[in-house]
Amino acid sequence: MTSQKDMPKIRLEQYKRYLKKEEILYRPAVMTQEKQRDTPTVTCAYVLGPMLNAFIIWVLQNALRAGKKRLYFLARDGYLMYQTAEIYVRRLNLPIECRYLSCSRYSLRIPMFRLDMEDAMEYICRDSICVNLSRILGRAGLTGDEQEEVLKDIGEEGHGNESIPYVRLAEVKEKLWHCEVFMEYMLRHSKEAAPGLTGYLTQEGLLDGEEDFLVDSGWVGSIQKTLNQVLENMGRKKPLEGFYWGIYELPPGVKREEYHCYYFGPEGQLGEKVNFNNNLFETIFSAPHGMTLGYEKRGEQYVPIYAPVSSDRKKYMEKLSRRLEEYTRRAAEQIMDLDDADTDSEKKTMKKILTLFMGHPTRDEAEAYGSLGFCDDVLEYADRPLAEEMDEKDLRDNHVINKILVMLGIRKKEIRESAWYEGSAVRFGKRPGYHLIQYGLYKYLLYIRQMYMWRKSNVRKKEG
Repeated sequence: MTSQKDMPKIRLEQYKRYLKKEEILYRPAVMTQEKQRDTPTVTCAYVLGPMLNAFIIWVLQNALRAGKKRLYFLARDGYLMYQTAEIYVRRLNLPIECRYLSCSRYSLRIPMFRLDMEDAMEYICRDSICVNLSRILGRAGLTGDEQEEVLKDIGEEGHGNESIPYVRLAEVKEKLWHCEVFMEYMLRHSKEAAPGLTGYLTQEGLLDGEEDFLVDSGWVGSIQKTLNQVLENMGRKKPLEGFYWGIYELPPGVKREEYHCYYFGPEGQLGEKVNFNNNLFETIFSAPHGMTLGYEKRGEQYVPIYAPVSSDRKKYMEKLSRRLEEYTRRAAEQIMDLDDADTDSEKKTMKKILTLFMGHPTRDEAEAYGSLGFCDDVLEYADRPLAEEMDEKDLRDNHVINKILVMLGIRKKEIRESAWYEGSAVRFGKRPGYHLIQYGLYKYLLYIRQMYMWRKSNVRKKEG
């Protein structure tokens, strides 16, 4: 985090005014901030701490009501959630066991590729920001030398790092589907990874028959689906359900009632979605270690293999972890019983606060958090800032009319995107307010369409 400037007084007063009605969350915020007004301290006290604690209180309330005895917090988005929950469990002597489960889309998917080749190819060739052939082959677990061999075989030697437009992904998938070298390597890595995953999940008690739940950030629910496929293949009878901050949409074939959402679900909460940024959420709420690449056996234990993480990123996460732990301990002291917390009221308050922080950040907030590294690919490269530099043309290209015309194929052009557009508009735009209005209109239409498609699909299911 680069910015250490003082938070503008008007923004600090806004946060205080909104949070003041939630005593459990407000008192520790005041104590955590004390006399410091730098941006990281204020946002930790009035935004991040309340966000994390409000969510975990909701999770624990619902876990107790559902009779759950064990919660699995998924790495890495669940790292700070796990630490927060542990404080409440110990403080209130709750009959819940918290465990940190080191899984990623990558560590779960690689062993599963051999079981469903069509699904594997869809996943490997999915779109992302700055997708290229090297990243696509990396999703399949191929080493550098293996990637070079495949690129040569499909006539793409020397083009591994060139960005691939969305319209070419189907062509790339077709080439790889008919490439024997690629298929051989993908299947080999899939078979080699399977025993480690099976051993680790068994060791962590997912076949114990315990009443358990996942806890994670959410977004599309793919990890829960994949994990259930793995566990079913291992002999687990009862599907694993999950608690999530929010779900935009769900993968086909899953049951909606097995996904429990705090802030928004696929059916509605339009305002919450428009003024929320999941990329910003998972960049902040992460862990001081890299993503899970796989598992290895050391003695009698299976241990996760983590990707390397930069020293700057590790230091940032460790500092944030200490700050949030301080906030949480103070918040937990306010509660004698979990039912003391009004989670519905807290959620409404968080909507007001997040509309400011995520949807309309100050310049200092945009600088402090927008400069953090981000990557939305399966394997994480963190080679771009979350709110990257955009000129006026880039920002205008993301306005509502142009975005819709490009998405419909009426206007043929590439749009440069930012993982946190609102942050980019505030950091680099000459008229940030105008850009935010235009992008907000686009997000409204995007989520209205997404919700309409979800409801249409589910009405058909019920009628069928």
